[in-house]
Amino acid sequence: MSNSQQIFEAWLAGKITASECEQQLEPDTEWYSRFQTAQLLQRQAKAPFFAPVPEVDTMSIFAQQWQRPAKNSNWWPKLSVAFSVLALVVSLSPLELQMQDSGLTLSWRGGQQMQQQQLESLLAGYRKEQQDYLQTQLQSTQQQQASQLILLKDYLTEQQTKERRTDMLELVEYLNQQRQSDWHYWQENYQPSQARLELGASPNTQNR
Repeated sequence: MSNSQQIFEAWLAGKITASECEQQLEPDTEWYSRFQTAQLLQRQAKAPFFAPVPEVDTMSIFAQQWQRPAKNSNWWPKLSVAFSVLALVVSLSPLELQMQDSGLTLSWRGGQQMQQQQLESLLAGYRKEQQDYLQTQLQSTQQQQASQLILLKDYLTEQQTKERRTDMLELVEYLNQQRQSDWHYWQENYQPSQARLELGASPNTQNR
């Protein structure tokens, strides 16, 4: 038994794959041809079998369907029902049938009243939108004013604090200057006078 035959039988037994068998048998043209034939037979054996479709004369069937005689139908009851439905719709709907010189005319019953109601509804909606807009603007303005007042209050408080601090510093500085001025004045005036008085009083004390 040749090596190619062993490879072919191994593929038939499912020991190797078809791609492996094809690669190994490709140099041997005889066994490679047998391998391809066996693969073709396997594919045909696995393919489903469909029974042939019976031939049908579709043209004759189509002709028979279109050549059937039309059924006789009485159109008067259908027309009567249609007019009854139309009359019911007209009576229930806001349509109004009027006879004029030019013929029959259809118009909306209470058309002016409906237009007036629609106009009033539109005006009411417009007024509500305007009121909502003005209310929103008023609230926004009030919030802005409140924020501005808070900022102004904080600014004034800060300024007052700075001014008070400045005033206190100025007062302390003024008191210090006044104290120094009084001290200099006392040194220049009262201290020499006191010294003279002490000198004048000392001889009398010695005489005693």
